[in-house]
Amino acid sequence: MKPCRIALVLVAVSALTVAGCTAAGQTSNSSSGSPGGGSLTVLVAADGGQNYDPQTNAAPSSGEFMMPVFDTLLKEDVHGAMSPGLATAWTYSAHGTTLTLTLRGGVKFQDGTAFDAAAVKSNIERGQTNPKSVVAGQLAAIGSVDAKDATTVVLHLKSPAGALLGYFAGPAGMMGSPRAWHNANYATHPVGTGPWQVSDSSQPGSDMVYTAAKDYWNPSAQKVSTIHIRVGAESTFVPGLTGRSVQAVMLTGAPTDGRTLASAGLPVADSGISYLHLLYLNKSGVFADPRVRAAVSAATDRKAICDSLLGGACTVTGQPVQSKSWAYDASLAAPKPDVDRAKALLAEAGHPNGISFTAVVASTGTQLQTELTAIQQMLAKADITMTISPMPVAQLLPALDGGRAQAYYSVNTGGADPAIPLATMSAPAYNPGGYSDPTLADALAAAGAATTQAARATAYRKVSAAYQDSAFNIVVLNQELQYATAKGVSGVSAHDPLVLDTAGAGVS
Repeated sequence: MKPCRIALVLVAVSALTVAGCTAAGQTSNSSSGSPGGGSLTVLVAADGGQNYDPQTNAAPSSGEFMMPVFDTLLKEDVHGAMSPGLATAWTYSAHGTTLTLTLRGGVKFQDGTAFDAAAVKSNIERGQTNPKSVVAGQLAAIGSVDAKDATTVVLHLKSPAGALLGYFAGPAGMMGSPRAWHNANYATHPVGTGPWQVSDSSQPGSDMVYTAAKDYWNPSAQKVSTIHIRVGAESTFVPGLTGRSVQAVMLTGAPTDGRTLASAGLPVADSGISYLHLLYLNKSGVFADPRVRAAVSAATDRKAICDSLLGGACTVTGQPVQSKSWAYDASLAAPKPDVDRAKALLAEAGHPNGISFTAVVASTGTQLQTELTAIQQMLAKADITMTISPMPVAQLLPALDGGRAQAYYSVNTGGADPAIPLATMSAPAYNPGGYSDPTLADALAAAGAATTQAARATAYRKVSAAYQDSAFNIVVLNQELQYATAKGVSGVSAHDPLVLDTAGAGVS
Protein backbone atom coordinates (compact mmCIF):
# COMPACT_ATOMS: atom_id res chain seq x y z
CA MET A 1 0.00 0.00 0.00
CA LYS A 2 1.29 3.47 -0.83
CA PRO A 3 1.68 5.85 2.11
CA CYS A 4 -1.40 7.96 2.76
CA ARG A 5 -1.07 11.70 3.06
CA ILE A 6 -2.19 13.28 6.32
CA ALA A 7 -3.65 16.78 6.27
CA LEU A 8 -3.90 19.38 9.06
CA VAL A 9 -7.62 19.89 8.84
CA LEU A 10 -10.59 21.48 10.54
CA VAL A 11 -13.27 19.22 9.11
CA ALA A 12 -16.19 17.02 9.87
CA VAL A 13 -14.95 13.49 10.28
CA SER A 14 -17.74 12.35 8.03
CA ALA A 15 -16.25 14.46 5.27
CA LEU A 16 -12.78 13.02 5.57
CA THR A 17 -11.76 10.92 2.62
CA VAL A 18 -8.39 9.70 3.80
CA ALA A 19 -9.64 6.35 5.02
CA GLY A 20 -6.89 4.09 6.23
CA CYS A 21 -4.31 6.91 6.54
CA THR A 22 -2.30 7.08 9.74
CA ALA A 23 0.24 9.48 11.12
CA ALA A 24 2.61 6.58 11.67
CA GLY A 25 3.10 6.18 7.94
CA GLN A 26 4.22 9.75 7.40
CA THR A 27 7.69 11.15 7.03
CA SER A 28 8.87 14.71 7.01
CA ASN A 29 12.05 16.51 6.13
CA SER A 30 12.47 18.42 9.37
CA SER A 31 16.19 19.04 9.17
CA SER A 32 16.75 20.44 5.70
CA GLY A 33 14.33 23.36 5.95
CA SER A 34 12.60 22.26 2.75
CA PRO A 35 9.02 20.94 2.73
CA GLY A 36 8.68 17.33 3.75
CA GLY A 37 6.52 14.84 1.92
CA GLY A 38 3.85 14.51 4.61
CA SER A 39 0.78 16.54 5.35
CA LEU A 40 -1.11 17.50 8.47
CA THR A 41 -4.84 17.59 9.27
CA VAL A 42 -6.63 19.80 11.85
CA LEU A 43 -10.30 19.55 12.79
CA VAL A 44 -12.29 22.45 14.32
CA ALA A 45 -15.77 23.91 14.41
CA ALA A 46 -14.96 27.28 12.87
CA ASP A 47 -16.00 29.70 10.15
CA GLY A 48 -15.82 27.61 7.01
CA GLY A 49 -17.49 30.17 4.79
CA GLN A 50 -16.50 31.57 1.43
CA ASN A 51 -14.23 34.42 2.51
CA TYR A 52 -10.68 34.24 3.82
CA ASP A 53 -9.70 37.85 3.12
CA PRO A 54 -8.55 39.22 6.50
CA GLN A 55 -9.69 42.73 5.64
CA THR A 56 -13.30 41.76 4.91
CA ASN A 57 -14.06 38.74 7.13
CA ALA A 58 -15.21 39.71 10.62
CA ALA A 59 -15.41 36.21 12.11
CA PRO A 60 -12.61 35.71 14.69
CA SER A 61 -12.53 31.97 14.02
CA SER A 62 -11.64 32.59 10.37
CA GLY A 63 -8.06 33.25 11.47
CA GLU A 64 -7.32 29.53 11.28
CA PHE A 65 -7.94 29.61 7.54
CA MET A 66 -5.92 32.78 7.03
CA MET A 67 -2.86 31.97 9.12
CA PRO A 68 -1.20 29.55 6.66
CA VAL A 69 -1.34 32.20 3.92
CA PHE A 70 -0.51 35.38 5.81
CA ASP A 71 2.34 36.58 7.94
CA THR A 72 1.56 39.56 10.18
CA LEU A 73 3.56 42.75 10.54
CA LEU A 74 4.07 42.01 14.24
CA LYS A 75 3.57 39.11 16.63
CA GLU A 76 2.29 39.17 20.20
CA ASP A 77 2.43 36.58 22.96
CA VAL A 78 -0.24 35.88 25.58
CA HIS A 79 1.37 38.39 27.93
CA GLY A 80 1.12 41.24 25.43
CA ALA A 81 4.82 41.30 24.50
CA MET A 82 5.42 42.26 20.87
CA SER A 83 8.00 40.57 18.63
CA PRO A 84 9.08 40.92 14.98
CA GLY A 85 7.05 39.60 12.10
CA LEU A 86 7.21 41.16 8.66
CA ALA A 87 8.35 44.26 10.51
CA THR A 88 11.62 43.76 12.35
CA ALA A 89 11.53 47.05 14.28
CA TRP A 90 8.98 49.72 15.21
CA THR A 91 9.36 53.14 16.82
CA TYR A 92 6.91 55.83 17.92
CA SER A 93 7.95 59.47 17.78
CA ALA A 94 8.32 61.39 21.04
CA HIS A 95 4.73 62.68 20.91
CA GLY A 96 3.31 59.44 19.51
CA THR A 97 2.17 61.04 16.26
CA THR A 98 4.28 58.90 13.90
CA LEU A 99 5.01 55.19 13.89
CA THR A 100 7.98 53.98 11.85
CA LEU A 101 8.17 50.34 10.77
CA THR A 102 11.34 48.69 9.49
CA LEU A 103 10.42 45.83 7.17
CA ARG A 104 12.05 42.47 6.63
CA GLY A 105 13.99 42.47 3.36
CA GLY A 106 13.91 39.84 0.64
CA VAL A 107 10.29 38.77 1.25
CA LYS A 108 7.94 38.05 -1.63
CA PHE A 109 4.22 37.41 -1.90
CA GLN A 110 3.19 33.98 -3.10
CA ASP A 111 2.52 35.37 -6.60
CA GLY A 112 6.10 36.65 -6.85
CA THR A 113 5.29 40.29 -6.10
CA ALA A 114 7.83 41.98 -3.86
CA PHE A 115 6.80 42.69 -0.29
CA ASP A 116 7.99 46.23 0.42
CA ALA A 117 6.92 49.55 1.88
CA ALA A 118 4.73 50.32 -1.11
CA ALA A 119 2.82 47.07 -0.53
CA VAL A 120 2.29 47.92 3.14
CA LYS A 121 1.01 51.36 2.14
CA SER A 122 -1.43 49.78 -0.32
CA ASN A 123 -2.66 47.29 2.27
CA ILE A 124 -3.32 49.99 4.84
CA GLU A 125 -5.09 52.24 2.36
CA ARG A 126 -7.25 49.34 1.12
CA GLY A 127 -8.16 48.50 4.71
CA GLN A 128 -9.19 52.09 5.31
CA THR A 129 -11.25 52.62 2.15
CA ASN A 130 -12.71 49.25 1.11
CA PRO A 131 -16.49 49.49 1.68
CA LYS A 132 -16.46 45.93 3.02
CA SER A 133 -13.47 46.45 5.31
CA VAL A 134 -13.76 45.13 8.87
CA VAL A 135 -10.41 46.67 9.87
CA ALA A 136 -11.18 50.26 8.84
CA GLY A 137 -11.86 51.23 12.45
CA GLN A 138 -8.53 49.76 13.54
CA LEU A 139 -6.71 51.84 10.94
CA ALA A 140 -8.71 55.05 11.40
CA ALA A 141 -5.97 56.75 13.43
CA ILE A 142 -3.61 56.65 10.45
CA GLY A 143 -3.76 59.92 8.52
CA SER A 144 -1.28 59.04 5.80
CA VAL A 145 1.38 56.48 4.95
CA ASP A 146 4.83 57.32 3.62
CA ALA A 147 6.81 54.56 1.88
CA LYS A 148 10.14 56.19 2.67
CA ASP A 149 12.17 53.45 1.01
CA ALA A 150 11.72 49.75 0.25
CA THR A 151 12.03 48.68 3.88
CA THR A 152 10.83 51.77 5.78
CA VAL A 153 7.20 52.77 6.32
CA VAL A 154 6.25 55.91 8.23
CA LEU A 155 2.67 56.13 9.51
CA HIS A 156 1.53 59.69 10.19
CA LEU A 157 -1.11 59.49 12.89
CA LYS A 158 -4.05 61.79 13.57
CA SER A 159 -3.47 61.21 17.28
CA PRO A 160 -1.36 58.84 19.41
CA ALA A 161 -2.42 55.25 18.70
CA GLY A 162 -0.64 52.60 20.75
CA ALA A 163 -3.36 50.12 19.81
CA LEU A 164 -1.88 49.88 16.31
CA LEU A 165 0.79 47.48 17.56
CA GLY A 166 -1.88 45.06 18.71
CA TYR A 167 -3.85 45.49 15.50
CA PHE A 168 -0.77 44.74 13.41
CA ALA A 169 -0.45 41.39 15.20
CA GLY A 170 -3.90 40.45 13.90
CA PRO A 171 -5.92 40.69 10.66
CA ALA A 172 -5.01 44.35 10.11
CA GLY A 173 -1.37 43.25 9.99
CA MET A 174 -1.91 40.43 7.50
CA MET A 175 -0.40 41.68 4.27
CA GLY A 176 -1.99 40.63 0.97
CA SER A 177 -0.55 40.96 -2.53
CA PRO A 178 -1.97 44.11 -4.17
CA ARG A 179 -1.64 42.39 -7.55
CA ALA A 180 -4.04 39.64 -6.44
CA TRP A 181 -6.85 41.79 -5.07
CA HIS A 182 -8.56 41.96 -8.44
CA ASN A 183 -8.63 38.18 -8.84
CA ALA A 184 -12.23 36.98 -9.04
CA ASN A 185 -11.52 34.22 -6.49
CA TYR A 186 -9.42 36.29 -4.06
CA ALA A 187 -11.85 35.76 -1.18
CA THR A 188 -11.30 31.99 -1.27
CA HIS A 189 -7.76 32.06 -2.71
CA PRO A 190 -6.03 34.94 -0.93
CA VAL A 191 -2.35 35.64 -1.62
CA GLY A 192 -0.02 36.59 1.22
CA THR A 193 3.60 36.14 2.26
CA GLY A 194 2.97 33.09 4.47
CA PRO A 195 4.50 29.61 4.31
CA TRP A 196 1.56 28.00 2.48
CA GLN A 197 -0.60 28.99 -0.45
CA VAL A 198 -4.15 27.93 -1.26
CA SER A 199 -4.42 24.90 -3.54
CA ASP A 200 -6.89 24.71 -6.42
CA SER A 201 -8.10 21.44 -4.90
CA SER A 202 -9.61 23.39 -1.97
CA GLN A 203 -13.32 23.15 -1.28
CA PRO A 204 -14.14 26.52 0.34
CA GLY A 205 -16.51 26.07 3.21
CA SER A 206 -15.47 22.51 4.02
CA ASP A 207 -11.87 21.62 3.10
CA MET A 208 -9.22 24.26 2.52
CA VAL A 209 -6.02 22.75 1.14
CA TYR A 210 -2.65 24.50 1.34
CA THR A 211 0.67 23.62 -0.28
CA ALA A 212 4.11 24.86 0.66
CA ALA A 213 4.91 28.20 -0.99
CA LYS A 214 8.10 28.41 -3.01
CA ASP A 215 10.97 30.61 -1.81
CA TYR A 216 9.37 31.33 1.56
CA TRP A 217 11.67 33.52 3.63
CA ASN A 218 11.68 31.10 6.59
CA PRO A 219 11.80 27.58 5.07
CA SER A 220 12.23 25.94 8.48
CA ALA A 221 8.50 26.57 8.98
CA GLN A 222 7.63 24.21 6.13
CA LYS A 223 8.20 20.72 7.54
CA VAL A 224 5.18 19.30 5.76
CA SER A 225 4.18 19.90 2.17
CA THR A 226 0.40 19.99 2.56
CA ILE A 227 -2.08 21.29 5.11
CA HIS A 228 -5.83 20.67 5.11
CA ILE A 229 -8.19 22.81 7.16
CA ARG A 230 -11.69 21.44 7.31
CA VAL A 231 -14.82 22.25 9.29
CA GLY A 232 -16.82 19.85 11.41
CA ALA A 233 -19.07 19.53 14.41
CA GLU A 234 -17.41 19.50 17.84
CA SER A 235 -18.84 16.03 18.42
CA THR A 236 -16.37 14.70 15.82
CA PHE A 237 -13.24 15.94 17.59
CA VAL A 238 -12.56 12.86 19.73
CA PRO A 239 -13.37 10.19 17.11
CA GLY A 240 -11.34 12.15 14.56
CA LEU A 241 -8.18 12.00 16.67
CA THR A 242 -8.65 8.54 18.12
CA GLY A 243 -9.45 7.21 14.66
CA ARG A 244 -6.24 8.83 13.35
CA SER A 245 -8.01 10.64 10.52
CA VAL A 246 -6.96 14.05 11.87
CA GLN A 247 -3.78 15.16 13.61
CA ALA A 248 -4.62 18.29 15.61
CA VAL A 249 -7.72 19.72 17.29
CA MET A 250 -8.43 22.83 19.33
CA LEU A 251 -10.72 21.47 22.03
CA THR A 252 -13.66 23.86 21.93
CA GLY A 253 -16.32 21.19 22.43
CA ALA A 254 -17.37 19.16 25.45
CA PRO A 255 -15.26 19.84 28.56
CA THR A 256 -14.60 16.11 28.89
CA ASP A 257 -12.92 15.84 25.47
CA GLY A 258 -9.46 16.58 26.84
CA ARG A 259 -9.72 13.91 29.54
CA THR A 260 -11.04 11.38 27.03
CA LEU A 261 -8.16 11.96 24.63
CA ALA A 262 -5.53 11.97 27.38
CA SER A 263 -6.84 8.66 28.71
CA ALA A 264 -6.41 7.29 25.18
CA GLY A 265 -2.73 8.21 25.34
CA LEU A 266 -2.88 11.23 23.03
CA PRO A 267 -0.95 14.41 23.84
CA VAL A 268 -3.20 17.12 25.33
CA ALA A 269 -1.84 20.54 26.26
CA ASP A 270 -3.09 23.85 27.61
CA SER A 271 -3.31 26.34 24.77
CA GLY A 272 -2.68 29.45 26.87
CA ILE A 273 -5.74 31.06 25.29
CA SER A 274 -9.38 31.06 26.17
CA TYR A 275 -12.88 31.50 24.87
CA LEU A 276 -15.15 34.32 25.96
CA HIS A 277 -18.71 33.00 25.73
CA LEU A 278 -21.11 35.88 25.14
CA LEU A 279 -24.38 37.10 23.69
CA TYR A 280 -23.80 39.74 21.03
CA LEU A 281 -26.84 42.03 21.06
CA ASN A 282 -28.45 43.99 18.25
CA LYS A 283 -28.78 47.31 20.04
CA SER A 284 -30.87 49.01 17.37
CA GLY A 285 -34.09 47.76 19.02
CA VAL A 286 -35.13 46.83 22.52
CA PHE A 287 -31.51 46.28 23.57
CA ALA A 288 -30.68 49.94 22.94
CA ASP A 289 -31.85 50.47 26.52
CA PRO A 290 -29.04 49.56 28.91
CA ARG A 291 -31.60 48.58 31.55
CA VAL A 292 -32.92 45.82 29.28
CA ARG A 293 -29.40 44.55 28.64
CA ALA A 294 -28.68 44.67 32.36
CA ALA A 295 -31.85 42.65 32.99
CA VAL A 296 -30.63 39.87 30.70
CA SER A 297 -27.28 39.94 32.47
CA ALA A 298 -28.91 39.80 35.93
CA ALA A 299 -31.11 36.87 34.93
CA THR A 300 -28.11 34.79 33.79
CA ASP A 301 -26.57 32.49 36.38
CA ARG A 302 -23.00 32.36 35.06
CA LYS A 303 -21.63 30.13 37.79
CA ALA A 304 -24.29 27.48 37.21
CA ILE A 305 -23.33 27.30 33.54
CA CYS A 306 -19.63 27.15 34.34
CA ASP A 307 -19.98 24.47 36.99
CA SER A 308 -22.66 22.24 35.48
CA LEU A 309 -21.89 22.47 31.78
CA LEU A 310 -18.13 23.10 31.65
CA GLY A 311 -17.01 21.17 34.71
CA GLY A 312 -15.69 24.32 36.35
CA ALA A 313 -12.95 24.74 33.71
CA CYS A 314 -13.87 28.39 33.32
CA THR A 315 -14.15 31.73 35.07
CA VAL A 316 -17.41 33.64 35.35
CA THR A 317 -17.03 37.17 34.04
CA GLY A 318 -18.80 40.10 32.47
CA GLN A 319 -15.66 41.66 31.03
CA PRO A 320 -14.73 41.58 27.33
CA VAL A 321 -11.16 40.33 27.76
CA GLN A 322 -9.65 37.08 28.96
CA SER A 323 -9.43 36.71 32.71
CA LYS A 324 -5.63 36.30 32.53
CA SER A 325 -5.19 39.37 30.33
CA TRP A 326 -3.26 42.38 31.51
CA ALA A 327 -6.38 44.34 30.56
CA TYR A 328 -8.65 42.45 32.97
CA ASP A 329 -9.91 44.38 36.03
CA ALA A 330 -9.42 41.84 38.82
CA SER A 331 -11.15 44.14 41.32
CA LEU A 332 -14.45 43.98 39.41
CA ALA A 333 -16.66 41.04 40.36
CA ALA A 334 -18.78 39.31 37.75
CA PRO A 335 -22.51 40.15 37.81
CA LYS A 336 -24.43 37.90 40.20
CA PRO A 337 -27.77 36.34 39.27
CA ASP A 338 -30.74 38.30 40.59
CA VAL A 339 -34.11 37.52 39.02
CA ASP A 340 -35.98 40.13 41.07
CA ARG A 341 -33.57 42.83 39.92
CA ALA A 342 -33.96 41.68 36.32
CA LYS A 343 -37.76 42.03 36.54
CA ALA A 344 -37.44 45.45 38.18
CA LEU A 345 -35.09 46.69 35.46
CA LEU A 346 -37.52 45.55 32.74
CA ALA A 347 -40.42 47.29 34.46
CA GLU A 348 -38.37 50.47 34.80
CA ALA A 349 -37.59 50.28 31.08
CA GLY A 350 -41.30 50.03 30.22
CA HIS A 351 -41.58 46.24 29.91
CA PRO A 352 -43.49 45.10 33.02
CA ASN A 353 -44.64 41.95 31.24
CA GLY A 354 -41.19 41.05 30.01
CA ILE A 355 -39.68 40.88 26.52
CA SER A 356 -39.24 38.33 23.75
CA PHE A 357 -36.35 38.00 21.32
CA THR A 358 -34.62 35.52 19.01
CA ALA A 359 -31.02 34.37 19.48
CA VAL A 360 -29.00 32.55 16.83
CA VAL A 361 -26.19 30.07 17.43
CA ALA A 362 -23.97 27.97 15.17
CA SER A 363 -25.59 24.70 14.17
CA THR A 364 -22.16 23.01 14.54
CA GLY A 365 -21.62 24.40 18.05
CA THR A 366 -23.18 21.67 20.17
CA GLN A 367 -21.64 22.98 23.41
CA LEU A 368 -22.83 26.53 22.72
CA GLN A 369 -26.35 25.27 21.97
CA THR A 370 -26.39 23.45 25.29
CA GLU A 371 -25.31 26.59 27.14
CA LEU A 372 -27.81 28.77 25.33
CA THR A 373 -30.63 26.38 26.23
CA ALA A 374 -29.64 26.70 29.89
CA ILE A 375 -29.63 30.50 29.57
CA GLN A 376 -33.06 30.31 27.92
CA GLN A 377 -34.45 28.57 31.01
CA MET A 378 -32.82 31.14 33.31
CA LEU A 379 -34.22 34.10 31.39
CA ALA A 380 -37.69 32.63 31.46
CA LYS A 381 -37.75 33.06 35.25
CA ALA A 382 -37.45 36.81 34.68
CA ASP A 383 -40.22 36.87 32.04
CA ILE A 384 -37.68 37.05 29.23
CA THR A 385 -38.62 34.72 26.38
CA MET A 386 -35.70 33.79 24.14
CA THR A 387 -36.24 31.72 21.00
CA ILE A 388 -33.16 29.78 19.89
CA SER A 389 -32.43 29.44 16.18
CA PRO A 390 -29.41 27.30 15.22
CA MET A 391 -28.07 28.01 11.73
CA PRO A 392 -24.90 27.64 9.62
CA VAL A 393 -22.01 29.89 10.62
CA ALA A 394 -22.16 31.93 7.43
CA GLN A 395 -25.74 32.99 8.22
CA LEU A 396 -25.23 34.11 11.82
CA LEU A 397 -23.88 37.63 11.42
CA PRO A 398 -26.28 38.50 8.57
CA ALA A 399 -29.16 37.43 10.82
CA LEU A 400 -27.96 39.69 13.64
CA ASP A 401 -27.12 42.57 11.34
CA GLY A 402 -30.38 42.29 9.39
CA GLY A 403 -32.54 42.25 12.51
CA ARG A 404 -33.87 38.71 12.01
CA ALA A 405 -32.25 37.96 15.36
CA GLN A 406 -31.63 40.26 18.29
CA ALA A 407 -28.83 38.19 19.79
CA TYR A 408 -26.04 35.89 18.66
CA TYR A 409 -24.48 33.47 21.14
CA SER A 410 -20.89 32.82 20.24
CA VAL A 411 -17.34 33.00 21.46
CA ASN A 412 -14.59 35.55 21.06
CA THR A 413 -10.89 34.97 21.38
CA GLY A 414 -9.77 37.88 19.29
CA GLY A 415 -6.16 38.16 20.42
CA ALA A 416 -3.87 38.56 23.38
CA ASP A 417 -4.03 42.30 22.82
CA PRO A 418 -7.44 43.62 23.95
CA ALA A 419 -7.53 46.13 21.10
CA ILE A 420 -8.44 43.38 18.62
CA PRO A 421 -11.46 41.73 20.31
CA LEU A 422 -12.79 45.11 21.44
CA ALA A 423 -12.53 46.45 17.91
CA THR A 424 -14.35 43.35 16.67
CA MET A 425 -17.12 43.68 19.23
CA SER A 426 -17.79 47.28 18.22
CA ALA A 427 -17.42 46.71 14.46
CA PRO A 428 -20.62 47.10 12.38
CA ALA A 429 -21.03 43.35 11.81
CA TYR A 430 -21.21 42.72 15.57
CA ASN A 431 -22.80 46.05 16.49
CA PRO A 432 -25.67 46.74 14.06
CA GLY A 433 -26.66 50.37 13.99
CA GLY A 434 -23.35 51.49 15.45
CA TYR A 435 -24.60 51.79 19.03
CA SER A 436 -22.24 53.68 21.32
CA ASP A 437 -22.20 54.01 25.10
CA PRO A 438 -20.63 57.39 26.00
CA THR A 439 -18.61 56.16 28.98
CA LEU A 440 -17.34 53.12 27.11
CA ALA A 441 -16.56 55.19 24.01
CA ASP A 442 -14.47 57.64 26.04
CA ALA A 443 -12.62 54.81 27.75
CA LEU A 444 -11.90 53.13 24.40
CA ALA A 445 -10.58 56.38 22.95
CA ALA A 446 -8.22 56.87 25.89
CA ALA A 447 -7.03 53.27 25.69
CA GLY A 448 -6.42 53.50 21.96
CA ALA A 449 -4.23 56.55 22.44
CA ALA A 450 -1.98 55.10 25.16
CA THR A 451 1.42 54.08 23.83
CA THR A 452 3.27 52.60 26.82
CA GLN A 453 2.39 49.18 28.20
CA ALA A 454 1.75 50.55 31.69
CA ALA A 455 -0.56 53.26 30.39
CA ARG A 456 -2.36 50.81 28.15
CA ALA A 457 -2.96 48.37 31.01
CA THR A 458 -4.51 51.09 33.19
CA ALA A 459 -6.65 52.40 30.33
CA TYR A 460 -7.92 49.03 29.16
CA ARG A 461 -8.94 48.00 32.66
CA LYS A 462 -11.21 51.03 32.65
CA VAL A 463 -12.59 49.83 29.32
CA SER A 464 -13.32 46.41 30.80
CA ALA A 465 -15.19 47.98 33.70
CA ALA A 466 -17.21 50.28 31.42
CA TYR A 467 -18.08 47.37 29.13
CA GLN A 468 -19.41 45.28 32.01
CA ASP A 469 -21.23 48.20 33.68
CA SER A 470 -23.05 49.08 30.44
CA ALA A 471 -23.75 45.40 29.56
CA PHE A 472 -22.68 46.37 26.06
CA ASN A 473 -22.94 42.66 25.28
CA ILE A 474 -23.65 39.88 27.77
CA VAL A 475 -20.35 38.17 28.54
CA VAL A 476 -21.01 34.94 30.41
CA LEU A 477 -17.75 33.15 31.09
CA ASN A 478 -14.13 32.65 30.12
CA GLN A 479 -13.23 29.06 29.17
CA GLU A 480 -9.63 27.91 29.27
CA LEU A 481 -8.86 25.91 26.14
CA GLN A 482 -6.74 22.86 25.47
CA TYR A 483 -5.56 21.35 22.21
CA ALA A 484 -4.63 17.82 21.28
CA THR A 485 -2.46 16.20 18.62
CA ALA A 486 -1.93 12.72 17.28
CA LYS A 487 1.15 10.74 18.29
CA GLY A 488 4.13 11.57 16.12
CA VAL A 489 3.04 15.16 15.53
CA SER A 490 5.44 17.86 16.70
CA GLY A 491 5.70 21.61 16.50
CA VAL A 492 1.99 22.49 16.53
CA SER A 493 1.36 25.51 18.75
CA ALA A 494 -1.69 27.50 19.74
CA HIS A 495 -2.22 31.24 19.90
CA ASP A 496 -4.90 33.85 19.59
CA PRO A 497 -7.17 34.28 17.81
CA LEU A 498 -8.08 30.62 18.25
CA VAL A 499 -5.41 29.36 15.87
CA LEU A 500 -3.47 26.14 15.74
CA ASP A 501 -0.26 27.32 14.15
CA THR A 502 1.38 24.82 11.81
CA ALA A 503 4.56 26.80 11.16
CA GLY A 504 7.33 24.35 12.03
CA ALA A 505 4.94 21.44 12.60
CA GLY A 506 5.90 18.01 11.37
CA VAL A 507 4.84 14.38 11.47
CA SER A 508 6.92 11.25 11.90
